[in-house]
Amino acid sequence: MRIWLEKIHLDLKVNWKLSRNQTTFKKNFIVHLETGIGNFRSEIAPNSRYGETAESIEDQFVSWATQVDIESIKSIPALVEILSKIKLFHSLSFGIESAFMSYLAALNNQSLSTYLSLPKPISVATSFSMPITPVGEIKDYLAPLTRFKSLKIKVDADTGAEMLQEIRKHSNVPLRVDANEGWKDLDQFMRFQETLKGMNIELIEQPFPSSMVNEYKELKKKTPYKLLADESIEDVGDFSELSQQFHAVNIKLMKTGSLLKAKELLLDAKNHNMTAMMGCMIETTIGISYGMLFGGMVEYVDLDGFLLIKDEPFKLVSEADGVLSLN
Repeated sequence: MRIWLEKIHLDLKVNWKLSRNQTTFKKNFIVHLETGIGNFRSEIAPNSRYGETAESIEDQFVSWATQVDIESIKSIPALVEILSKIKLFHSLSFGIESAFMSYLAALNNQSLSTYLSLPKPISVATSFSMPITPVGEIKDYLAPLTRFKSLKIKVDADTGAEMLQEIRKHSNVPLRVDANEGWKDLDQFMRFQETLKGMNIELIEQPFPSSMVNEYKELKKKTPYKLLADESIEDVGDFSELSQQFHAVNIKLMKTGSLLKAKELLLDAKNHNMTAMMGCMIETTIGISYGMLFGGMVEYVDLDGFLLIKDEPFKLVSEADGVLSLN
């Protein structure tokens, strides 16, 4: 048995600009697990928000691999124990765990969804994302996106209102407004919120840094919009606290670090009367195919990361009329 990482360079179709950074490419890793019953793959999409870089992922993987006996992984408990040998970056933990989960499912002659007691994977409608974009370029960006039933709009405090007003001139679909912690002041955000009236806003995602707990609690009392937690929830969630700040949570496998934890968090959210989104980083269809496993457990799907990549190489997921299906 052998596990190794392949670094891949992914050019993007757009300048991917958020409130905190921007890029025209991504460097991800494909996890290769070679076993006696077949070869299994997963993906690692490092995220700088959580201190992850390509270099730190490689270094940590080597450190982990030299301390464990992967031949002993024949069950979920054994896998969980080996993953806990050292504290891993979430995206690295996910990449390793999911490759081994695919192997364990095959070892037990089951599909991965059956092995994890998940609903059978279904085709799902995804939103499509727009990065922070100059107003003069918005019409052309939106023109080929009419097949999507909702749009996810990246905004910041400086240009968010102007962007959304321009978008409304060219599209009437529900908008998911994603601030990526772009506001640092409650009153400033409340003024921005006033500009959204009549815009068919489906939800607002993570307007403040995750540390601004009191501001979130106050905003939830005052806002007419659904608030979605992203950066405020990673691999664990205190839902008694989160439910006072948000209406919904965005679960991403690269944040949870685990298929098992993702399932647990989704069930916990439901138990606290919160809805959920299955989200993603910019990933190839290898990573997205794992996110598709949870389509039957969530109210919102945002798995368009592979659609932002030029010449996506693996073609494990297809999109037609805004609906994603496993190939």
